[in-house]
Amino acid sequence: MFSRRLGAHLPSFSRTSSTKLQAIASAASASQCSADMAKVLRVPHESLHVSKPVWWLESRFHFSFADYWNPERNNFGVLRVVNDDLVKPRAGFGTHPHRDAEIFSYVIDGKLSHADSMGNKEALPRGCVQYMSAGTGVTHSEMNDESETCRFLQLWITPDKKGHKPQYGSSTYDKEDRHNRLLQILGGTAPPPAWPNVNRTHEININQDANVFVSESDAGTSFNIPLSHSRQAYLVCIEGGMTVNDVTLNVRDGARVMGSPGGETSLSLQAGKEGAHFLLVEMPLAA
Repeated sequence: MFSRRLGAHLPSFSRTSSTKLQAIASAASASQCSADMAKVLRVPHESLHVSKPVWWLESRFHFSFADYWNPERNNFGVLRVVNDDLVKPRAGFGTHPHRDAEIFSYVIDGKLSHADSMGNKEALPRGCVQYMSAGTGVTHSEMNDESETCRFLQLWITPDKKGHKPQYGSSTYDKEDRHNRLLQILGGTAPPPAWPNVNRTHEININQDANVFVSESDAGTSFNIPLSHSRQAYLVCIEGGMTVNDVTLNVRDGARVMGSPGGETSLSLQAGKEGAHFLLVEMPLAA
């Protein structure tokens, strides 16, 4: 259409002029595609704060936590905490209190044992989820009662209001549940995004408009996700490597993904040559 309108005023073109116009049109098209892609900001694992407060614990903080304070990494929308924890055998977090936080742990290696003041007690292995809505107040412990190091991600999401009734939930999964597809492990207060290739087997509901997905994908596996207007996401590359809209993530890297308040944006995820195990939190775009 662009060339046809020009042709009405310029009936003849040299080969060079035609080539230039094609280049301009291609550049404009590429610019439009780029504008429709969600913005991705890599969070290198080297930039994460490493905490070793006791002999049995090594944590990597994606956001301000405990004695670590970084005003530029205080939260990402409703996502308040992402800790990548390594707990040595026969040790762990003894009984301690929480309130007004949606807390969940995703187990990567070993087993994580949970016990709380509501009477819940269980140990869950790799790929399983433990969730607790602290609400008006609860105490709990998280221990590694096994003989190997336990690695897990713990995330805190700010609830939609204070004072919810405390509750606990858990889900167990096999690798096939998340293999080469997105497994939704937590859902929120609004309908989940209509993404392709999603397994929604018994996900837990939390007190916030947020959705959490995991995947363990072979090399080259890709996901093309439409990020709805006024939505954003935070992604953790747990194992392996991947690209997120052509931004390369290595093991333990994070990524801030920002959509647009003006319309839908595209998000492309592709597992690297060693495959990729990742977790993604989808939520409202921060003001």
